[in-house]
Amino acid sequence: MSVDFAWLEDELRLGPLSADDKAVLAKVIEPEFVPEGMPIIHQDTSVQNLYLLRSGSVNVMQKRGGQEHTLATGEEGKTFGEISFFGDESSTASVIADQPCELYKISCEHFRSLMREHPDLALKLMAFVVRSMGEIICRLDSSRTWH
Repeated sequence: MSVDFAWLEDELRLGPLSADDKAVLAKVIEPEFVPEGMPIIHQDTSVQNLYLLRSGSVNVMQKRGGQEHTLATGEEGKTFGEISFFGDESSTASVIADQPCELYKISCEHFRSLMREHPDLALKLMAFVVRSMGEIICRLDSSRTWH
């Protein structure tokens, strides 16, 4: 499995990528295939990876009071793992492949390297993550009833 650079340019708004940019991203992004039903992230574990969902869908589940609750479902173009990736905290939920998924995984180590050596690409990736998190916050905010 290889990195789909056209998808990254469009979905992440990275713009046209040079051959050098593609070479850098190919070293930083690790494509992974996850079969249906397979956990990707386990709640309360330390996640050292940021994930981009290239294809498929996932369920985000959280155990509270002995019961499991579905917090969200995610489809192509979503990110997950960002709370523990950037916050250096345990994951707040589990992420399970709802159908076969193609993921792009970026480790903390690779992201730090990207920040040092190619800050422009790191900022574009960070902007995508922030937009994704903003969409989640807006969706959660609109689902609440305010008194």
